Amino acid sequence: MKKEKIDLGKWLALFGVIILLFHLLPAFLTRYVQEPITDGDVMDFITPFAVIAVAFLLYSRIYHIGSGTLTPSGLPDRLSKIILGLGFVLYVEGHGIHLSANSLARLFDRAQYPEFYHATYFFDEIFSHYIWDAGVFLISLALIFACYRIPPQPKSAKNFYLICGGAVMYGFTFAANGIEGQPVVFVIPAALVGVVVSSGNRFRISQESKTNPVRMFFLLGYAISLILFAYWGIRHAGFPQFSELGWI
Repeated sequence: MKKEKIDLGKWLALFGVIILLFHLLPAFLTRYVQEPITDGDVMDFITPFAVIAVAFLLYSRIYHIGSGTLTPSGLPDRLSKIILGLGFVLYVEGHGIHLSANSLARLFDRAQYPEFYHATYFFDEIFSHYIWDAGVFLISLALIFACYRIPPQPKSAKNFYLICGGAVMYGFTFAANGIEGQPVVFVIPAALVGVVVSSGNRFRISQESKTNPVRMFFLLGYAISLILFAYWGIRHAGFPQFSELGWI
């Protein structure tokens, strides 16, 4: 695998697509495959395999591009490995709790079985989302720290639009998950940290001939999520779930 042939723009766009599809689409797939299992449950089961596989392949390509490159400090590089592993563990743990609790929640009538309903609601809509979203955020931090070892890369207009498109999907999904899952007290500060860490000494996004594609991706993605959080919070004077408004 030659460094010059690795197109991070395509991999970042793929990462954005995978995050959006596997995080949002299962909520709309309500047809039963065999009761009580829906199409959404089946897709949700596949989610960690798809997301973690693409994230790891993206990380490995970033690492390969940066191999042999001298950096002022090896700390970001070492941190990226630790954070990536922790992010994968939290992602799988949180998603697994969410998948099982969400499936069970459909079976309990709130009025008839209040104890069961409240227990599944807690694990489905509160506890699991904090762990799950923490995993997503840590994976992004690992990718950002890993990219500190790579120099700015030549970038075509095609790559620019691929990165921006993937970032829009990532930012939209991060905001949508935060609103529906309700861990807003975590995801909003996390998005702020993501903007700061990914911006580094550059706060502008442009079509210059060279840039760091990973930092550009997450800077734009987290900035978009903050704009969406601000709009939603102001528009509704709070953060009601989409399901509470009857949208899903």
